[in-house]
Amino acid sequence: MPLRIEVEERSKRSFAGAWEEGEMATQAGKRLNTEQQARGMAEWDTLYQTYNAIFKLAELALLPHNLSLPQLHLLSILKEDGGILTTGEIGRAMVKASQTITGLVDRLEEPGLVERVFDRSDRRKTWVRLTEKGGRKLEEAMPIVNRLAEEISSALTDKELRELQAKNEKLRTAAMARLAESLGRPGF
Repeated sequence: MPLRIEVEERSKRSFAGAWEEGEMATQAGKRLNTEQQARGMAEWDTLYQTYNAIFKLAELALLPHNLSLPQLHLLSILKEDGGILTTGEIGRAMVKASQTITGLVDRLEEPGLVERVFDRSDRRKTWVRLTEKGGRKLEEAMPIVNRLAEEISSALTDKELRELQAKNEKLRTAAMARLAESLGRPGF
């Protein structure tokens, strides 16, 4: 039985607008002459639309838990890496700008899911620690996202999933190298 996602009416309106925009983008993409597109552009567009659809599904599933997908991702990163990281380390792991991480931490700190720890030896450095409450929230929300991932992934065989992972890792490596080069930061 598929995961039941309960959605408030205002959220339905918000996501419905996004759905219509996505449908229009899909139709526009089909109308484009493939000869006018750069190599890989159609695949990039499909990847982008797939990501957005999955992201929106996950956001809807997480609404009752008062978490966004990026917030859940940040909690998960903290848990995987021993419960405490600097904001810079979190930014690199999430491939996000420092101001985005600051906003995420602000929203997680307010309900007590994380806490900031200021570095006494380097005042420019701020650590973010997962609290017990944050750990419980992560344990509560992860099964929802895991179930959704399993449902969506059931469209592919195990072999297709492994191949997709390998290809995505190859693209991510190329994109991250280009990003590091563009930012002038080797090893970003």
